[in-house]
Amino acid sequence: MLSYQELFEFAEDFDSFVRRGLPPEIGAVNEIKAKIAQPDVIKPNTLQRLRDVKGHFHLLVAGEMWCPDCQINVTVMDYLQRTQPKISLGVITKGRAENELKQRLNLERISIPFVLVLNEQFQPVGRFIERPRAVIDGGDAVKPDYRAGAYLESTVQDLLDIFETAV
Repeated sequence: MLSYQELFEFAEDFDSFVRRGLPPEIGAVNEIKAKIAQPDVIKPNTLQRLRDVKGHFHLLVAGEMWCPDCQINVTVMDYLQRTQPKISLGVITKGRAENELKQRLNLERISIPFVLVLNEQFQPVGRFIERPRAVIDGGDAVKPDYRAGAYLESTVQDLLDIFETAV
């Protein structure tokens, strides 16, 4: 069994992950990239929280390009690492996560994206699974807006909550 650090070092970067997608999947990622770059999609107070992150964090993501939740949320995580150099991102396949993480973390299944947030010493400090809390709590009523990119900031906030709790 690989250590979390070895898994992270083995993981691919975001651009390599995206290149594995089909043209429509890559197009969906590019749409999310364009949305998150628009002014006020990420509010100033959330951007300030991102700038103020203490410590270094590694996002070990189990994801697949065919997954719409991965297209949305892994793209947001790429935004985090590009905006805050204390955050890094590595993507492994769902199959690799099932082999390396499922039993170790006592999980019934791997829902993607499954994100294990690791601190600077590659120790787990939190998890993000599939969708932001606001979308989970909102249920089916918010899914169309979520799929349209209306909850990008919620993903950022959920991860910031993990970072802030960890230090």
